[in-house]
Amino acid sequence: MTSHDSEPAPSEVPHGGTAFGMMLRSLRRSAQLTLEELSQASGVSVRALGDMERGRSRGPQRRTVDALAVALGLDDEERERLQRLADAGRERGGAPAPPYLLRTVPDFTGREQELAELEALATGTRTRGVVLFGPGGQGKTTLAAEALRRLSGFFPDARVCVQLHGMSDSPLPAGEALVLLLTALGHPPERIPVGLAAREALYRATLASRRALIVLDDAADEAQTRPLLPDAEGSLVLVTSRSPLAGLEGVRRIRLGGLSGGESATLLERILGTPRTDGQSEAITRLTELCGHLPLALRIVGNRLSSRPNWTPARLAGQLADEGRRLSGLVAGDLAVRSALALSYGQLTDAHRLLLRRLALVPGHDTGPDLAAVLTGDDPLTTEDSLDLLVDRGLLEETAPGRYAPHDLVRLFAREQLRDEETESATLDVRLRMADWLMRSASAAGRRFEAPGAPEPWPGEPAAFAPGSAEEAEEWLTAERSNWAGALSHMFAADRHQEILHASRTLYWFSDRWCQWPEWRTLFSHGARSAAALGDRVAEAHQLNCLAWAHSVGASRYEEVEQLARQALELASETGDLDQQAWSWSYISGACMGLGRPAEAAKAAARATRLFETTGDSTGRAVSQRVLGTALRESGHGEEALALHRDLLGTRPADVPGLSEYVEALLRCETARDLLALKRWPEAVEAFRAVGTPSVHTGIDRLRAQTSIGLATALEHVGERAEAREHYIRARDQFTAFGDTASAAEATAGIERLGSID
Repeated sequence: MTSHDSEPAPSEVPHGGTAFGMMLRSLRRSAQLTLEELSQASGVSVRALGDMERGRSRGPQRRTVDALAVALGLDDEERERLQRLADAGRERGGAPAPPYLLRTVPDFTGREQELAELEALATGTRTRGVVLFGPGGQGKTTLAAEALRRLSGFFPDARVCVQLHGMSDSPLPAGEALVLLLTALGHPPERIPVGLAAREALYRATLASRRALIVLDDAADEAQTRPLLPDAEGSLVLVTSRSPLAGLEGVRRIRLGGLSGGESATLLERILGTPRTDGQSEAITRLTELCGHLPLALRIVGNRLSSRPNWTPARLAGQLADEGRRLSGLVAGDLAVRSALALSYGQLTDAHRLLLRRLALVPGHDTGPDLAAVLTGDDPLTTEDSLDLLVDRGLLEETAPGRYAPHDLVRLFAREQLRDEETESATLDVRLRMADWLMRSASAAGRRFEAPGAPEPWPGEPAAFAPGSAEEAEEWLTAERSNWAGALSHMFAADRHQEILHASRTLYWFSDRWCQWPEWRTLFSHGARSAAALGDRVAEAHQLNCLAWAHSVGASRYEEVEQLARQALELASETGDLDQQAWSWSYISGACMGLGRPAEAAKAAARATRLFETTGDSTGRAVSQRVLGTALRESGHGEEALALHRDLLGTRPADVPGLSEYVEALLRCETARDLLALKRWPEAVEAFRAVGTPSVHTGIDRLRAQTSIGLATALEHVGERAEAREHYIRARDQFTAFGDTASAAEATAGIERLGSID
């Protein structure tokens, strides 16, 4: 939408006045000095002082300002503000401008929902103010400008804008802002009261009889803004701020986030023009992602490309892909993402800056207060308050209740500050402390799903997360999964191999509850490498088998599955570990099935079954027999497959501990597929209808999809074409959702084969 959160020049007002002149008059009257008395005290002539106050002399020299500051008894802050206004007056020159500081942009894009809400507030609400808030660079100022343009017809009496300089070192005091506002509303400067309370009363009385739209751009806090809000209906104040100004009463708050992907691309296309973007959709999309859909970053990218006619969007995308150079690349003239972020960062306390930059160490996208507290050493309650403050300052987002994440560009900025402000050794210590805490906490949570007596996590400080129940443990492992998985590489680099194996073993049984998580591949890969580093071949075989399982159920990467399982088989054979040999053959059989080699799969499954019978592992035996039945069916032995699957289905769960609700549903689906292969269509229909849909296992999505397409096929053959088509559509959508394009295509073919059904 917008270019950026602009910071226009200090407000100018009608009637010949300037911000410098009004501030000088206000200071003189506060000091109870006449023009003659100030002239005598400062050495500046009465005529010159009059010209300054009336705006005829727009920007006196520094020596004149210094003399006035001494005569008025100004402190350093007031002197600096007066000098800044004088400097701005010299830079602008020319005739005074009307008080409409906010400029619209011709390529304004997006924000239609926010504008619709603002229009609704303007036309039929008693809301006296709206706070547009969000991080720097989200385009709050330009949205306010666009709102002023679109809503001007609803406010015929006045439209006034004042820049409050909230992010500067010297925010405009409320009293001075009231002078600007009252003058813009038609009050002669010489009749504006001296005291803040009197100015505020006059301002509100003025708005009570008018329909005016007041824009207060870049507000610092509630104290600066509260005196500038009206009391009566009719007028509306639109405030932009990086803070939600939560202490203000009776206002509506609208938070601005990034643009959508489509809006981001449209903004770039409008900046660059059609000739520069035709055929560049992929590169444009990549640029919007690298910008994090931040309007300021998008504006910079568009401006950089506009100033370099020979550059393609793909070339700039290639440059920005390097995270270490991205912020340096997001600069165009006086626009810079880093500068916008530095303004917010500079206004934080030391403790909050420490927290923000150390959040860059978090491996995953977001974090909770407990993990954030580990980074700083504070207690979690204090840390949660600090995280909420960073949300208010627009530097973090609360992605879900109790979960906090920085924008991608904020994360890069925080990483830069971490590098510049903390030593490398201190950063390494914090990172390892975080990784150790995550691994200990993951192990403590994983124990909730182990048999009683599972070993406790290793000791360490701060204390690990201690779940009070299996539900709490599962919630933590789910929320922090990208973080504890990301901690593995840091633990491995620190040679913490025993701890990695400990975590892998305690999470072994929990992994079956969420078998499609990619984090299991990360965990068991590190487990196998750590076992190899320790020379523990028994553990390495087990971890390799676990990794083969993760590649199978989580990604269907059957070539990797077979390779890993055969490596595990070799190690298990050398150590005489029959249990891991059995599991290796079981995973080899599944890989052969996935690779279209059912005869080999049947042989491998039969070997696994015999080994499981030897070791007494009834769960493993049930798993390998199920695969054996599937392999028999695919090899053309449907009757044998049906008999085997029905026999397994009839086994009591007490005899086969692994025959859970999910496994039972899986076996029912297999028997239905056996009937399908035998072309026993009516029986197949009934069998598929009896599969059931347990919801406690992540593999259920694939099971539901297989059930849908199987039922559709059976229904098609018994002549129930309308219902068959419904199930084909469902199967197509289900397979598409988890990326099985081949099966989705098969379902689509069924839909097309049946055509439209009346």
